[in-house]
Amino acid sequence: MDRELHAYAYVDVPFDLASRLFAENAEAVLQHATDDVAEEAGKLSRTLRVNVGGFEVSKDVEVLVGEFEPAELTRSTVPVRWRAQHGRLLFPTLQAQLDIVAVSLDPPLTQLVIEGSYEPPGGLLGAGADKLLLHRLAEATMYRFVHDVAMELRDLVDMIPLDERL
Repeated sequence: MDRELHAYAYVDVPFDLASRLFAENAEAVLQHATDDVAEEAGKLSRTLRVNVGGFEVSKDVEVLVGEFEPAELTRSTVPVRWRAQHGRLLFPTLQAQLDIVAVSLDPPLTQLVIEGSYEPPGGLLGAGADKLLLHRLAEATMYRFVHDVAMELRDLVDMIPLDERL
């Protein structure tokens, strides 16, 4: 039984510029939003930390980035997948896509939407744990990831001189 996840964030940058940064090097945009970087190209590593029910939970994960896809005039997509670096039998692999979506031109506003799914590990016992805790952990992880990417995108745009942002 696949579990669906969805999170989004807004960033006050023009869609064309956001899309261009992802098209030029999606890995670099996502890399800057991670804590630790794996040396192998195409793989990012991060320690995901979220608070669930007053407890901090953390897990080292590997993020694999697919090819940037300009899907429509006002929407682009980057496939992503992440999985635990260790203990993969206990932690599911998440298949997702990050959409970059134009919301408004003036003022410029772009939405980052991540949608994905995973299959809870461990059969019936895993499905029970997923309902109690793991699904909330997965939701919190996606929420934090997309907001980290939005902050990094905003920071990257701020480093570009105004006359070069066209």
